[in-house]
Amino acid sequence: MNSVLVVEDDEIVREVIARTLRARQFEVTVAPSGEDALALIRSRAFDMILSDVNMPGMDGFSFIRSVRMTPTLGQPEVIFISSTDDRALFKRAMNVGACDFLIKPFSGAELGEAVTSRLADRGNRMGMHAAVGLGLKGESGSAISVPGYETVRTLGEGASSKVLLAKHLHTGDQHALKLARLPDRSGEQREVINRFLTEYSMLVRISHRNVARVFEHGLVENYLYIGMEYLPGGDLRLDIDAGMAPKRAQKYAEQIAAALGAIHGAGIIHRDLKPANILMRMTGEAVLADFGIAKQIGSGLALTQNNIALGTPYYMSPEQATASPLDVRSDLYALGVLLFEMLTGRPPYLAPTSVEIMAMHVNAAVPMLPEKFAPFQPVLRRLLAKEPGDRYTSAEAAQNAIAAVQI
Repeated sequence: MNSVLVVEDDEIVREVIARTLRARQFEVTVAPSGEDALALIRSRAFDMILSDVNMPGMDGFSFIRSVRMTPTLGQPEVIFISSTDDRALFKRAMNVGACDFLIKPFSGAELGEAVTSRLADRGNRMGMHAAVGLGLKGESGSAISVPGYETVRTLGEGASSKVLLAKHLHTGDQHALKLARLPDRSGEQREVINRFLTEYSMLVRISHRNVARVFEHGLVENYLYIGMEYLPGGDLRLDIDAGMAPKRAQKYAEQIAAALGAIHGAGIIHRDLKPANILMRMTGEAVLADFGIAKQIGSGLALTQNNIALGTPYYMSPEQATASPLDVRSDLYALGVLLFEMLTGRPPYLAPTSVEIMAMHVNAAVPMLPEKFAPFQPVLRRLLAKEPGDRYTSAEAAQNAIAAVQI
């Protein structure tokens, strides 16, 4: 039985669509908003999403765009529905990956035919995909095979790395395989190997529900790999774009602070805390991941060249922006940036260039939250303090302060 998620803020329209599709033997789940739909697609896979265009908060286009940008959420068929027959809307729908566009009011027969035919097209494409197979190649041209794993599909690929979904043959569990391509020059190769193995040695020591688990590591062909916990729920950016209630932002901030406490206790500074590195469990818990530029506290192994600031400008601490020495309080500053963004939907500092943003982290005043979020202002003032000594002394202290906010 094909599963359909209906996202529609009008209760009457939502229920009419649901009854129509259930009468045609589809398994139907309903959601009144993009935010509620986001929680549902993190907990299970759907064959199709039927979404209204105009909804309060996150509109249909933004919701589907977020789904399309997150491979772990699958690639369901999408049909948009709208009360406006507008060529521009139709074009936007096609641009975000819709397969059809229905104008209200439509008959039950029209709806049923559209859903049935588009799901039939999906079935044909899936069959063709299975026949073609997964052809991830190494530099030699042969398919990459990681010992102990069976590749399912590619989750993502960058200039120097790949992330695969793979089945662990011994346990049968699905893991995310992170592969880093080795450069050709020997000096660069040693640097990449050191960075990759250091990342693994840091992560393997940590066992915490809000920190991504690591299982395997090794070298295969021209790739180093780490077998990590598979977290298919997408990242924090989806929730920020959907719009978060203060209680949810507070909960996530507490969980991120708890994760920071765990890694700081293991002697690790993350240094790249941002929405893309906060992944979600199916249970809705936030999980800290991707320690690609993390640094062991007191370690002599340099993961970056001296006097070069690494990280993402929107989330950099003042000392990170100026390439000054760092400690755990740099991560607490980034936590403050995330908390501000979760509450307001935007980072605290915005400017046309990265250099200007970094300068604002160093010199600009701590921004004021809108009045409705005012109870969080004292916590943000501490987290976003320019001087590390004015911030909380530990992630645990920050977590307790966030939890104590009454909203």
